[in-house]
This record gives sequence, C-alpha cells and structure tokens, in this order.
Amino acid sequence: MIKTAIFLMLSLFVQQTMAQENNELLEAQKKVIAELSGHQIPEDGRRIPHRSTKEERELTRDYLSKVIESLDLTPQLQEYTRPNVNPIIDLLFEPYRGANVYTTLPSTNESDAYLVIGAHFDTERNCPGAIDNASGIAIGFGVLRKLTMLKERNANVILVYFDQEEEDLVGSQAFAQKLKKEEFNVHSVHSMDTMGWDRDGDNAVELGLPSDLLEKTYVEVGKELNIPIVITSVGSSDHVPFLDLGFNAVGLTDELTSGDYAPYKDTENDTYETVNFDYITTSTELVYEVLKKLMEE
Repeated sequence: MIKTAIFLMLSLFVQQTMAQENNELLEAQKKVIAELSGHQIPEDGRRIPHRSTKEERELTRDYLSKVIESLDLTPQLQEYTRPNVNPIIDLLFEPYRGANVYTTLPSTNESDAYLVIGAHFDTERNCPGAIDNASGIAIGFGVLRKLTMLKERNANVILVYFDQEEEDLVGSQAFAQKLKKEEFNVHSVHSMDTMGWDRDGDNAVELGLPSDLLEKTYVEVGKELNIPIVITSVGSSDHVPFLDLGFNAVGLTDELTSGDYAPYKDTENDTYETVNFDYITTSTELVYEVLKKLMEE
C-alpha cells in the first residue's frame, strides 16, 4: 500500500514537472515568434518588423544568436557570397551575400554522426513572417531545447537558421555545400517551413521527398502522437539543396497540398495573431520524438 502511494506520488510529480516544462517552452516559443514578427519588441529595444532587407536580416541574425545563447550554446555565422544564376547579371547587380546562423549540440556519447534541423529566417518584403517562417524557427528552437535536457545523446545535433530562402534557397545551398566540403557525417536533415496554421485542427504534417527511413520513422512517431503524416513530392524549400548533394533530407510543412495551408504567406497579414500555437506544440513534439528515435537506432 505504501509502495503504491509512493509510486502514485512520484508519477504525479513527474507529470506536473513535464507539464510545467512544456508550458515554459511554449511561452518561450511564443516570445520568439512575437519578437521576430514585430508583434513584440525584443529586450534590446530593436524592433524587427520584417526580415527581408540587408539591415533587417542582420538585425535578425543578432536576435537569433541571442536565442541560441539562451540555451547555453555558442552561435556561429556562416557568411557566404554566391553569384547570380546568370553571370551577366553580376555585372548589373551585386551577387548574393548573407550569413546562416547555426550552433551544435554535442553528443554525450562519443559520435561523429550529425542530425541537422533547420528553418529559414528571411521573409518577403514588408511581410512580418509569423508563420513563414518564425514558426519553423520556434519549432527548431523548441526541439533543441528539449534535446539539451536528455541525459544521453548518441549523435551531435546542428540547429541552423538559413538566410535567403526567399531568394532561390541561397542560404541552404551554402550550408549544404559547407557540410559536404567539410565531410560531415550527416545522418539526416530536417527542414521546417511554414508550420503555424492548421485551421482544421488535425495536427497533420506534410513531408516533402522523404527517404524510406525518414518516412517510416515519421509515420511511426506520428501514429504514437496521433499526428497524421502526409507524404508529398514537394521540392520548394530548404531541404532541396541537401537532397541535391546526396544528403538524407526531408522538408516539413503544414498541409500545402491538402488545402489547409497558411493563406497569408508572403503578405503583410502573416502576423502573430494568425499563429496556431497548439500546432506549434504538436509539431515540436513530433520532430523531437523523431530525432530522439533516430539517435537510439
């Protein structure tokens, strides 16, 4: 009887602790989306209304570096310059210049394998970009925060925030080439883009161009969490440059091909008020559980 009572008390304590951690995480994610979309002014007083111009993107990189530092991790910049598709255009316009923001969460057990999670931070002009793509940024932050709490990690994890997705995936191209050139042992790449809508409340997530392994893992975890997984052949986001270089990569988004997709994407109406935070929570849990499962295999 006493053992049963102690067990119940411990179970209740664990449940309450987990609930508190989840609530604190969601509040932190709300803060990230609010500050990235101009809904709320960051502590340094520098408002981020949009994330399109050179100055806006530089301000955003500074902000994201502080977000990473809040996890007691070290932010790094990968600066790059890339020519335009047509060399003649370089005579008329400057080549692409930008910088990706990234950090590495090391494994606790010796490993040279890397899991990569990423999301782009830029927007179209005059677009607050709450769903496209502060949502993906917040999910990546949430996943990494949860991973830092694991006692054991059998792989290293890179969180990268891509610059210039809206300009022909320039930032993710640069980062994919970096990983290839430096011969990183990348297990898989998981890119999150525009994941904050879900009007019908079914929590469904679309996977663009997944490998058999990633499809199997996401479907299995989705069933456990009651999250429908829809497989598509969509190739228009930051996972594509990694696929092009032979990496095992997948793109996650809300229901782009199923009709339940953010209607205010790339407009001035993509604001904080339109974000479905229940969907942010379920999507964060999905990616976290998938990465945790991949680490165990």
